[in-house]
Amino acid sequence: MLRRRDLVFGLPLVAAAGAAWALKPRNRMNLLGNSRLEDAIPERIGPWQVTPSNAFILPEAREGSLAATLYDQQLSRLYTGEGVIPVMLVIAYGSTQSDLLQLHRPEVCYRAVGFSIDRFDRVEVPVGGGVVPMRALTARANERTEPILYWTRLGDLLPTSNNEQRIMKLRTEMAGYIADGVLVRLSTVAEPTPDVFAALEAFARALLTSMSGVALEALVGRPTARAIESRAA
Repeated sequence: MLRRRDLVFGLPLVAAAGAAWALKPRNRMNLLGNSRLEDAIPERIGPWQVTPSNAFILPEAREGSLAATLYDQQLSRLYTGEGVIPVMLVIAYGSTQSDLLQLHRPEVCYRAVGFSIDRFDRVEVPVGGGVVPMRALTARANERTEPILYWTRLGDLLPTSNNEQRIMKLRTEMAGYIADGVLVRLSTVAEPTPDVFAALEAFARALLTSMSGVALEALVGRPTARAIESRAA
């Protein structure tokens, strides 16, 4: 027979357990669907086109590695063109963003392979009728210097730091779903002048305005994709 004291101490625990059950995510958001990055990303972007290369800094994706666990798909391409800087494009997609499986940002990955980070700025890049928040940084190691521009998507949100990523992940879980995520990284090998970063921004705009529908939503989320496409409508 339950005593009153047991009820007094037990009811809060039951309520807490019920609240935790109610808040547990039960749905998944997968904006990429069954699409493949290889097919979704154009091989010609404005004045740039794909050129074979192996000059990338990439997380090792062998079977059982952290990168293979984090990402369902990875794409790496070099884009070159007459009168424009070469741009290395890396896209990493993960279908599940949880406490254990989260996008790893370039400032973490580059430091892990011996680079130092000289610059780390948030930039707002206008694209079509929308704005995509990105990060600009410079990675240096020995004789190699890489200006880098990147952004991340978590569900429909675009976090620009680890703290924002954690907060936005919590927001999606409170809304009842586990979100997918993508990291889009643009870089080149050059001194980090304003003109170089402007060129990386130009490539980002050309990439996103060359895409539409599910492919665009997979890179920037549905609200930002609608805003980008509204300028063309």
